[in-house]
Amino acid sequence: MEDAARMLDVMAGYDPDDPITAFSVQKIPKTYTVFLDRDGLKGSRIGVLMDFFGSETVHQQVNVVTEAAIRKMAEAGATMIRIRIPNLDDITRDIQLPHYESKIAFNNYLARLGPRAPVKTLREFIARGEFHRSLRPELEADEQVVDGLNDSEYKNRLLRRNNLRQAVMTVMAENKLDAILYPHQRRLVVPIGEEQVDRNGVLSNATGFPAIAFPGGFSTPTASAPAGVPVGIELLGPDWSEPVLIKLAYAFEQTAKVRKPPPSTPPLTR
Repeated sequence: MEDAARMLDVMAGYDPDDPITAFSVQKIPKTYTVFLDRDGLKGSRIGVLMDFFGSETVHQQVNVVTEAAIRKMAEAGATMIRIRIPNLDDITRDIQLPHYESKIAFNNYLARLGPRAPVKTLREFIARGEFHRSLRPELEADEQVVDGLNDSEYKNRLLRRNNLRQAVMTVMAENKLDAILYPHQRRLVVPIGEEQVDRNGVLSNATGFPAIAFPGGFSTPTASAPAGVPVGIELLGPDWSEPVLIKLAYAFEQTAKVRKPPPSTPPLTR
């Protein structure tokens, strides 16, 4: 968490090439490291989003690790409240925007490169074929979009994202929550080459609310994963709650001490 706080110190702030960062003016602390509080969980109220837990056998190990982390947070002084967001599955369905935004964003990026750009448009990039073959269908679909930012479906999705923001904030207000917790994904990370499903990143992505992911523990060791598979946990809060999220995650990190370096990593010396 200390590394994350120091990196955020460098990255946070206004960037004229990223207009939305203008909203950060007067909201960035001098340093996020002041929020690295070992006792940060004491007195906090954290909602456990039950909608984001799987109920099948394949989800069991993630659930076990996450529940153990919840108990450790409670032991460290947090009040853990089980919550649900009404109609969450419906609200988060068909809410992604990249299909409508990718072409214009990609072409604008290439234009800013000027003479240094190896290609001038997304169409030229696709024609060169210098990408993994699994990306081609999505890239070609994005290239076919015409005036995506004015597409009626794009506008409908923006509206649904606002509805999701309202639903999340209503649950937080009604339960007086500092943050919402859920497993980063509902099942263990799949082997390389397989498609990862049951991801929970949609909540932060679609609301724009800050979230922080951190190691929650490890699954049972197996022959293919002798140290177990790391299970990520995510904490999400309202706009500009990064200090609170850092405080909570750091306190868990220092209390639980679940991190294990991979066997292939040599000792690091200062």
